[in-house]
Amino acid sequence: MGLALVLSACGGKEEKPAEDKPAEKQPEPEPEPDTTPAEPRFDLSGPKPPETSSVVFAVDGALAPMACFDKDKGALAAGADCAALVAEGSEVYMEDSYGKKSLDKTLAGNKDSTCGDKGALPTAELDGGANYDWGVWPKSLGGDFTQIDPDTWSDRGARLEDAEQEAVLAAITKVRNVKGEFQSKQKAATDVDGDGKDDVFISAIMLNPNDPDTYLFSGLFMAPGGDMANLVLLDRAKKGADVIRLRGTVDLDGDGKRELWTGITFDGGDGNRMMKLGDKPEALGKWTCGA
Repeated sequence: MGLALVLSACGGKEEKPAEDKPAEKQPEPEPEPDTTPAEPRFDLSGPKPPETSSVVFAVDGALAPMACFDKDKGALAAGADCAALVAEGSEVYMEDSYGKKSLDKTLAGNKDSTCGDKGALPTAELDGGANYDWGVWPKSLGGDFTQIDPDTWSDRGARLEDAEQEAVLAAITKVRNVKGEFQSKQKAATDVDGDGKDDVFISAIMLNPNDPDTYLFSGLFMAPGGDMANLVLLDRAKKGADVIRLRGTVDLDGDGKRELWTGITFDGGDGNRMMKLGDKPEALGKWTCGA
């Protein structure tokens, strides 16, 4: 007799096999709180050139003025006259190549920059050891400043196409007909005249085959609108192993054309200055740090 019949006869109940119960859904863990500090937001509103004077600084322990626009004179200038435009307590905007930003106020008096340039302006943050690459006054100019990505002067970022290299070599030959190993030290693209076309900037050197620690040529070229057949030599290094690169652009006088912030590296240091573009490129003042 089957088990079910026996159980029925005995008044028992047939037992059904236990069914697997679905596993209870475990609550998802709470997400870890985001402890990344929020990037400070700065109010960069305010008047801009030509409605106001303006100054652009290299930052080296203090604000070393590279160039400025004097509203009253309606002209670009450089040197001590630029520092005199900025009153004590003025808000300046500062930034470094990696995006660190700050608003600070100028303190009374002048001081020497870390590399010995006189007439620099102190701020509390810089006196406390903070470091940035550039600064501007008024602060409203900070939003219009274009900083060139440092990757453009890395080995990968500076690589040229064959046609570009041939064009730069031809341009170097027009300046100095020398034979040596060609190297590109920067390739950057940014629109400096507001025509909607990127202008291309190339820093290039020619190694001296008899002395690899010196260069037969070192200079910074610009291809307006990217036209490599129309290369313009912006600046040329005067010493043996100096390299000039484009570091940023800003319209100091509000005329729609940007001035160029260039940097030069040399054995043991570096310097900065501004250049004005026109019929002929023109340096606005001397290199900082005695470059």
